[in-house]
Amino acid sequence: MKKGIVVALLVAFCLVGSQNGTLNRVLANEKVAHVVEWVNNLGRKADDPAYLTLNYRMRRMYFALTSGSKQKPVVFFGDSITFGADWQRLFPESPVVNRGISGDTTLGLLNRQSEVIALHPRQIFLMIGTNDLCFGRPVEQVVANYDRILARFHAELPGTPVYVQSVLPFNDQMFPSNGLRKNRIIRDLNQAIKPLAQKYGYEYLDLSGAFTGSDGRLLPQYTYDGLHLNDDAYLVWRRLIDSYVAKAPLRK
Repeated sequence: MKKGIVVALLVAFCLVGSQNGTLNRVLANEKVAHVVEWVNNLGRKADDPAYLTLNYRMRRMYFALTSGSKQKPVVFFGDSITFGADWQRLFPESPVVNRGISGDTTLGLLNRQSEVIALHPRQIFLMIGTNDLCFGRPVEQVVANYDRILARFHAELPGTPVYVQSVLPFNDQMFPSNGLRKNRIIRDLNQAIKPLAQKYGYEYLDLSGAFTGSDGRLLPQYTYDGLHLNDDAYLVWRRLIDSYVAKAPLRK
């Protein structure tokens, strides 16, 4: 029975996960989440970083198989918040690729940043950091990792616009919290990465206000579990960045 579940989940990671955010909704089920946690730990070594799950490895395999499907794409780079959107449907006039991986962190992005650089993107939309906080990584260390990410883009992709998007709040009344990820700390992180973006000449996009209630939490109407976004939220996100996304294919 367990073997059958594993096979089904592997197929889901490869097929469903590579298309849209349906997998995020599946994982919101507590029973499924426990099984997925077990599956994700398959093949892990004791000293492996937290981001290096089976899902992370399989998504990278999918990226490798589809890396040449679009020339000079608009890249959305991040964790499950990025992964959950069907960006190509949201921006049909643009060649878009989704490089989000559920559970990813700033260290995970550093580990696979070369794959994004190899795409020769025309634009990069970056959002990362919420999982770093969940794993107990201090804001100062997250910011240092951000600095390394932006420094490498600046050095190896000169002239490519990178949009640093604010980390979104979460709703601890809906999503279980281990006490490490707090909206107060998310606000501190956002205050730190804004000048970092400016340091490299990149634009900082403050998206948080549109999703935050008067209590500082992610608005319930924009989430199905307190952390991950629903379709209405992605439509808001699209509206907020629409004027920045390159619409027409580049001419050769």
